[in-house]
Amino acid sequence: MNHKSGLMYSFAAIAAITVLSQTDDISAASTHTVRAGDTLWSISQQHNLSLSTLKSVNNLSSDRIAIGQTLKLSSGPVTLTATSTTTQVKRTTTANLNLRAGAGTTHSVLLTIPKGQTLTPLKTSGAWSQVTYNGKTGWVHNDFLSQVSAAPKPVVPAAPKPVATVVTPSAATTSKTTANLNLRASKSTSARVLVTIPKGQTVTVLKVEGTWSHIKYGSQTGFVANTYLTKASASASTSAPTAPSAPAQPAQVKEESINVSYVTTANLNVRQGAGVGFALVTTVPNGTTVTATKQNGSWVYVTYNGKSGYVSTGFLKQTTTTPSAPVAPNLGDAGAGNTDVDYIVNTPSLNVRASATTSSSVIGSVTAGQTLRVVQTANGWHQIYIGNTTGFVSASFVKQVPKGTAATPTWVSGSFDSHTFFTANPAAIRAQANETSPIVGSTLRGGLLNVIGETATHYRLAEGFVAKSFVTQVNGKSAQATRLATIAVAQRFVGTPYVWASSSPVNGGFDCSGIIFYAFNQAGVNIPRTNVANYWGGAYFGPQLPKSFTPQAGDLVFFENTYTAGPSHMGIMINADTFIHAGTSGLGYNQISKEPYWQSRLIGYKRP
Repeated sequence: MNHKSGLMYSFAAIAAITVLSQTDDISAASTHTVRAGDTLWSISQQHNLSLSTLKSVNNLSSDRIAIGQTLKLSSGPVTLTATSTTTQVKRTTTANLNLRAGAGTTHSVLLTIPKGQTLTPLKTSGAWSQVTYNGKTGWVHNDFLSQVSAAPKPVVPAAPKPVATVVTPSAATTSKTTANLNLRASKSTSARVLVTIPKGQTVTVLKVEGTWSHIKYGSQTGFVANTYLTKASASASTSAPTAPSAPAQPAQVKEESINVSYVTTANLNVRQGAGVGFALVTTVPNGTTVTATKQNGSWVYVTYNGKSGYVSTGFLKQTTTTPSAPVAPNLGDAGAGNTDVDYIVNTPSLNVRASATTSSSVIGSVTAGQTLRVVQTANGWHQIYIGNTTGFVSASFVKQVPKGTAATPTWVSGSFDSHTFFTANPAAIRAQANETSPIVGSTLRGGLLNVIGETATHYRLAEGFVAKSFVTQVNGKSAQATRLATIAVAQRFVGTPYVWASSSPVNGGFDCSGIIFYAFNQAGVNIPRTNVANYWGGAYFGPQLPKSFTPQAGDLVFFENTYTAGPSHMGIMINADTFIHAGTSGLGYNQISKEPYWQSRLIGYKRP
């Protein structure tokens, strides 16, 4: 799209209204200049206006706006309402609160007012109040002020006028939602979302507080923005209220210890305390995995780059799945509730995961021949007991045997690292250890095999079985020795330039897949010349290993989305963190843990 034509944005392009973005405060400017990404709806929410009012003030007949367009936020100058000089309502800060030069978060911070300080508002402007503290006058956000009741006068007061801030209906009233509406834990767009109420649902209004309503929906109570509710069926009582009693002290949220992993879904502020009024500590980038150790309401305590503080759970996605409550097993039962069969691990080592997916985190492992205590089975996964919790294993690597027989696996496991195994020509990989079993894959000409077990006639690979008659075994040269030899070859050329499509030093250098081809062939492994995507996606060098795998010297590391989309770069690990590769600066070393560029593009590993 031509940027000079003025990018147009349409409110109608938004698929669903999911109320409200995270902001510390709400701006109260008299005009708004449209920026990239703005919509009429987002502008109306930012400035506490209804959409219809914003369109009416600017004489808009549609929802289309342009970058750079100036929108009026009211039909005339912004009116600052002075507070009553006779009442002098005092307020107390409920958190460490920034005093700003103007009514909006874009204004500079004059000072920070500590929690628990008593202030007297001079004026109000939307969601902001003008106050004086320590000789400085500025603006604070009303969400972090609570009212302090004045001491009663000895004389009998005249009938007080109703206070408009909080309206309590004389009887429960009902309203309908005009859009899909988030029910929040408190009066803030950064508060935790309890549930999303569908458009057109009837809710019970318990109390109206400024621009928010305290409502009940089903069995849950919380707060919603008034903008998306129809008018209550019954108006609030206007009779003279009785003298207010001292406000009850808000219940303190109990902080509890947790151990939960999350991924951030946006660039997320870390604060000194559990609330937006606390000072910033640092910012965690979008897509970062963090571990929460404490929870305080809708805030959790995390550590990032050596700095700790609280972040809102509204912008975190949990990465670990808490197992469902385990079914009580029968005493000594290998399959809980099952009296017919036992479940036996039929592979050398099997990962136990937090949930029933291969992308879930690994929480342990079980070994060949181990009898499992199965809770339940579904969709190709067994939920099993492990330690004092439960986890999930793939049912493909577990076999069932008659109860109590605990038959041994049909193949044996052992250490095969004292030899190198390869196939001189492509050979079939079969599902079982016989030549009539279905073919599930093929080996490569000269490709190394990762042998993890054997029968009398077949070697077992991670993918299946290969007949021993097709496999060549070289005694005295282990697979690890071969892997280390590739490092030695590559290290001879450290400092040579990057040369596109080169796989030989006679060209003056290498590209990333070229040095892999050269190093392995020099180490005695005959592999074909191809590109990174084929080395990663094909059967070369054995099965793909996830990012969570801990590599060793000689393992291959793969990256994606470098100069092109998908698998596009590779290297050889020289320890668990450092790899050697042909990069744009030539053949050299990089360290994954200290370089975000490589961390963010890591796909996984392979072990030749």
